[in-house]
Amino acid sequence: METEPSERVMPTSPTEPPPPAPPGPGRLEKLVRLGVLVGLALRLWEYSTLRDLYMDETALLKNLVGVPVFDFHHVLKQDQLAPPGFLAIERALVRLPIRVEASGRLFPLLCGLASMFLVAPLARRYLDRFAVPIAVWMLAMADHLIYYSAEIKQYSCDLVGAMATLLLAVPPGPEPPSRRRLAALAAWGIVVPWFSFPVVFVLAGVGFHLIARSYATGGRRAAAVAVAICAGWFASFLGCFAVSKAIVSKGDFLWTWWDFAFLPIPPRSWIDARFTMETLANVFINPGSVLTPFGLIATAVLATILAVVGAASLGRRWRGGLFVVVAPLLFHLAASALHQYPFHGRLILSLAPTYHLLLAEGMAAAGRLTRPWITLVLALIFLGGQAGDIAWNQVVMPKSRWRPFDTHGDLKDDLLDELDYRRNPRRPLRFSPDEPPKQEATPTDPD
Repeated sequence: METEPSERVMPTSPTEPPPPAPPGPGRLEKLVRLGVLVGLALRLWEYSTLRDLYMDETALLKNLVGVPVFDFHHVLKQDQLAPPGFLAIERALVRLPIRVEASGRLFPLLCGLASMFLVAPLARRYLDRFAVPIAVWMLAMADHLIYYSAEIKQYSCDLVGAMATLLLAVPPGPEPPSRRRLAALAAWGIVVPWFSFPVVFVLAGVGFHLIARSYATGGRRAAAVAVAICAGWFASFLGCFAVSKAIVSKGDFLWTWWDFAFLPIPPRSWIDARFTMETLANVFINPGSVLTPFGLIATAVLATILAVVGAASLGRRWRGGLFVVVAPLLFHLAASALHQYPFHGRLILSLAPTYHLLLAEGMAAAGRLTRPWITLVLALIFLGGQAGDIAWNQVVMPKSRWRPFDTHGDLKDDLLDELDYRRNPRRPLRFSPDEPPKQEATPTDPD
């Protein structure tokens, strides 16, 4: 049927230029995408090596293999502790007809991969646009995070839980939180404590921010809804706490092992104050895997200065965002001071997003305050240090990643070890690789 004249499509004049193509991704976006791909590849490679089980994994497997999925009536063996939801998933996965190194590490791998998909939107939410690719690449090449994405422990779950919670926080703006966001926050906050212990510190910060924003934009009624959501989170946490308390060993070994990680707050001496400050800076190194060619001490000092600059920059742009990012650190410190949760290494992997975000923002702010090339130089220094660490562990070192016994159960020496060695130079940093300690003669690394 012939169309009406008004409906006919007129031919385009040959002299008329074609419509412009939609703009492609800019250079920063390409760097972000490349960083995500590199991070995914490194985590898949770590998993694919199927390295030998570490003694801590072996200990936890005794509570997984051959145990009913929802058996929370018996105390966990060998002083182990993990969130009930994590235990249930792992008990189901180890039943798969594949090697336990593969099945048991599958869920941590999925969490590690998920972290790479979350880091870009998380960085865009809180950071200057020039800081976004830095944050993505820092997370992608953080060796601790890569390693724990292929270990049969809950640490990778702690990381992705913290990142998802920060991403669900109410964004800046005059509008009240949408019903969809409130529903997502309500459901997430009820579920996630069963898979991660330290995520409750992130939820606490997000919850206080939610209540304040709801009151500011919607008055008492909106604030009451926010309080009800947070009450649901707290009830879920209490349930998880009760189950975890029932399955953890009643002995004092866990408390003795982690006694060093309960910070002396408030400090009673200069030694206490110095140790607390050094421990705070050490998070950049362990578990943050922030490195430079200048050594651990110089790296920690430079990273701390830049993070303070980053905090000031974020605070000027979005005070609520600064509170949400820093609040997990404050609640972690409070729990450590009360001897309720250790502040060290792999147990605070949930703080890696806080430290990485502030450091990346600080690098971008340094360029704005001085010259833009300063940001590029700083990024190359830090990312170059991480790349060297990756090359050492993935290329030079054997695939088995032999992990010597450490009195703190750490993956590698950190800032605290370096400072301790300088003050006591006769004490070796590690056992000699030529004479590794017999694992069966050492206490099980508990968590």
